[in-house]
Amino acid sequence: MRALFCGSVLLAVLVPASVHANQSESGPKECAVPRLGSYLVIRQGQRGDSPLGGLQLETWLEDGSVRGRRFLRVGRRYSETRYQGRWQKVSACGLTVTRDQQGSGSSVLLSDQGTPRFGISTKVGDVVTEQWLSQPAGACKPSAMDGTVLSRQMGMTFANGAWTPNAVIQRETWSAWQMAGLAVSSYDGAGEVAAYQGRFLQDDNCVGRIRQQDARGVNYVYAAILRSDGTGYAYLQTQGDDITVALLDRMAAEP
Repeated sequence: MRALFCGSVLLAVLVPASVHANQSESGPKECAVPRLGSYLVIRQGQRGDSPLGGLQLETWLEDGSVRGRRFLRVGRRYSETRYQGRWQKVSACGLTVTRDQQGSGSSVLLSDQGTPRFGISTKVGDVVTEQWLSQPAGACKPSAMDGTVLSRQMGMTFANGAWTPNAVIQRETWSAWQMAGLAVSSYDGAGEVAAYQGRFLQDDNCVGRIRQQDARGVNYVYAAILRSDGTGYAYLQTQGDDITVALLDRMAAEP
């Protein structure tokens, strides 16, 4: 009995150690080296007591340097800046991006293929998440956006001295960078349906402005970045009492 007990204890000790050894040998999976190129970054969250929305078009270079263009709305304040910085891999599938004073830093997670997917702002006072999308080199042309675009988004509205959440779903039809759409909105529980028309005004290749007017004559202005693969676009509202940052998806033609 005593020998059996000792053997059982020995087996109980060795098996977990063996399993642990196998797990240690495998370790965390190493992602591929970060992919160089350009990325569309969609940012949303809070900076202090104010809601934040932002778009960035950022390029990573082989020497570790970064250059980009930033569109930012914090509360009622809107700004546009160009910036420089550096990226550095810090773990198996993570890296940091440090930017000059014109842009806050990020911690970013990579896909297995080394593509940045999600990030989080490292600026003190920020509670901001980021979605990263590849922006392949190429020209943005009007015909690439023709068709139907759908979206759902959450934003904030300033009313009676406070920010309250809003939600919007949209359906747009694009033709030669002009659009006609329908927006269904909820402002603090109050529903609203509005038809609108607008157009994209090109600034620099895929970067530009969207100006819209709804059926009541209300005007809206957005900074916009078209996706160079023609799959949609992102926009940031730049004026008024609403902050909305959204990714809008272009629907593929059905067979």
